[in-house]
Amino acid sequence: MCYLALAFLAAVLLWPAVRHAGWWIWTPRTEHSDLAVTHWPNAHFTRQMLWQGGRFPLWRPTIMSGTPFAANPLAGLYYLPNWPFLFLRWLPLEMGFNLSALAHLWLAGAAMYTLMRRGLGVRTWGALVAAVAYEASPKLMAHLGAGHVGWVQAWGWLPVVVLCWLEAIRRTESKRQGAGGRRQEAGSKKHKATGAGKFAVLAGAALAMQFCADVRMAAYTVIASVWLLAVRCWMQRAECKMQEAGNRIKDAGGWRSRLRRLKNTPWALGSGVWNLELGIWSLGLVVFLGLSACQWLPLVALLPETTRASMTAHDAAIWSLPRSYLIGLVLANHGGFHEWTTYGGVSTLLLAGMGVRALWRDPTRRWLAAGLSGLLVGAAWFSLGENGGLFPILWRVVPGLGLLRVPPRAWVLVVFATAALAGLGVEGTYERKSADRRQHWKQTLLLALGAFPAMLLLGYWLTVGTPPLNLMMFGTITPLTAVLIGFRSQVSQFQVPSNLKLETLKPETILGLAAVLLIAVDLLVVDGTLIEARPPEKVFAQGREAAEWLSAQTGHFRVYSPSYSIPQHVAELYGLELADGVDPVQLRDYADYLTRAAGLEPQGYSVTLPPFQEGSDVSTALKDVVPDTEMLGLLGVRYVAAAFPITDSSLQPIGQFDGVYVYHNEKAQPVANAESGSGIVRSDGIPLFQYRPWPVYAGWAASGVMVTGLLTGWLLDGWRRRRADG
Repeated sequence: MCYLALAFLAAVLLWPAVRHAGWWIWTPRTEHSDLAVTHWPNAHFTRQMLWQGGRFPLWRPTIMSGTPFAANPLAGLYYLPNWPFLFLRWLPLEMGFNLSALAHLWLAGAAMYTLMRRGLGVRTWGALVAAVAYEASPKLMAHLGAGHVGWVQAWGWLPVVVLCWLEAIRRTESKRQGAGGRRQEAGSKKHKATGAGKFAVLAGAALAMQFCADVRMAAYTVIASVWLLAVRCWMQRAECKMQEAGNRIKDAGGWRSRLRRLKNTPWALGSGVWNLELGIWSLGLVVFLGLSACQWLPLVALLPETTRASMTAHDAAIWSLPRSYLIGLVLANHGGFHEWTTYGGVSTLLLAGMGVRALWRDPTRRWLAAGLSGLLVGAAWFSLGENGGLFPILWRVVPGLGLLRVPPRAWVLVVFATAALAGLGVEGTYERKSADRRQHWKQTLLLALGAFPAMLLLGYWLTVGTPPLNLMMFGTITPLTAVLIGFRSQVSQFQVPSNLKLETLKPETILGLAAVLLIAVDLLVVDGTLIEARPPEKVFAQGREAAEWLSAQTGHFRVYSPSYSIPQHVAELYGLELADGVDPVQLRDYADYLTRAAGLEPQGYSVTLPPFQEGSDVSTALKDVVPDTEMLGLLGVRYVAAAFPITDSSLQPIGQFDGVYVYHNEKAQPVANAESGSGIVRSDGIPLFQYRPWPVYAGWAASGVMVTGLLTGWLLDGWRRRRADG
């Protein structure tokens, strides 16, 4: 039932796309979306290559005069759910993206619910609160509206990986503790070790799946998993040291006795043969590296040839979260910038505080309070980037940190930790039953604090006028949450007599349902301002008339637009090849060449080619810059399309198509190396990039070996079990 409720929540979140299944998910009042710029053209090109070209897409010639495609994570070729949703011809592409978003929103909620129930032992309502807070997070919805398809897909795999690691380590500790006490049957030991190994394999497989969806999200998932398990082991180790100190006082045995006690501690070498935890971690890592080799191996081989390898600290820290946006933790920024969206629900935040308090009172779960709280604070600090001080320090000591880029993406860990703590907070609200005088004073203080936002809202209304929506929500949700927490011990007074046996009127049911509804309303009000559905006619309107005319011209040529007057999705629809382009993975030599051909000097890292200054208007930023037509001609650029007139004797005006000026380049040369697709070569025979796809084939081989090994192990394990049972 809870999983169905989460599916219903996903449909509510995507209601604009549910009503119009063939429309595009978009951020309101914005012109551009990564869905149109990157993901739709990539999926459309993949379909064309698979079902019309009859070959796997290794190289893409349609943007930046050609670029390695299979090595680019944004292609999404190795993320398996993309094949039924996006790459097969049975489903219209726009509908496929919408169904993929719907499925992955449900995955986020379902995975979080399962983690809370099975991994952290939380009851139904607490798990459902965490699932709703994670699935309906405004941060997730803002990125969905911005068209960050891979990021949204990877969001739901974070709880899956954490759950698998927790289960693997828990079973490992169970095995070790059993080995330290009385001798168990060999079959029972083997079963526990096998269970830990299976969950380690699942953790590696889930992480590989997430990596193929979005590389950066996988990095943050590794950080979260390692941090939580490290805190768990460290705090358990400290506890065992205290126990060991007590045992030394009680027992002054010899070295054999001390060695026996040492073997029973969580950090020891299990039964003395080898470290089970190290083996489990190694197994998961090997599975991850093997399954994701098809993606990371060609990417690592390509990185030295790209502009991303030479990013500066400022390039990597782009869109650092301003400190002022931390107020967004309690005041929502409706319709705000997706990278700076920080609101996770003031109700979620208050319940998360209760979760920390409840966990810290339980000595066996203090590691969870410390781990989740540390993850929340650390991720928020990291998200500040250049504005916080942590990112510049890590930049100097952590190799490859710049590859993550855009520090506020780490806010996913803040959302994850807050949602988990909120669910644990709901668990704590009906577990503690106290009627002493101190408890009444605490409730009174909590209600007084909850009344302050309501008084603030009323004062604003009386003195200034109608308050903004975020202040109205803050002044309403905060008191309601305070009442929910403060009257947890009074709920039983409203319960019906026990002889009626109405399960739905149990105190925990009332509290849980109220918490779920409160968080859902709190977040849905914000989510409704972050996405809309936009018809395809509007999405493809820009540059369509010019693209239609250009596609009717004969011969093989390229088009250059200094103003992106022909967007990539429109060019892809009409089969045009662009010399310019937008992609985070750019070939360094080609980027330098085209930047000079555009009339500019090479500068810092940019996702656009030619590069634009941050915050500039793309349509007019280069209106006073005259391109080098001879350099463009050597790339086979026959036509130039711009949103403004260009004065150059080598550019002959063709006409104006719906505001797009089209020029013929008199110095255009034939496109070189058109058929082989082995790189970028100028018309005079000078190569700008030689493409060698051997890393792609090596990645396929490594992933194939890993899949074969896992299938073989699974079959052998089943055969052994059947033989043992028989």
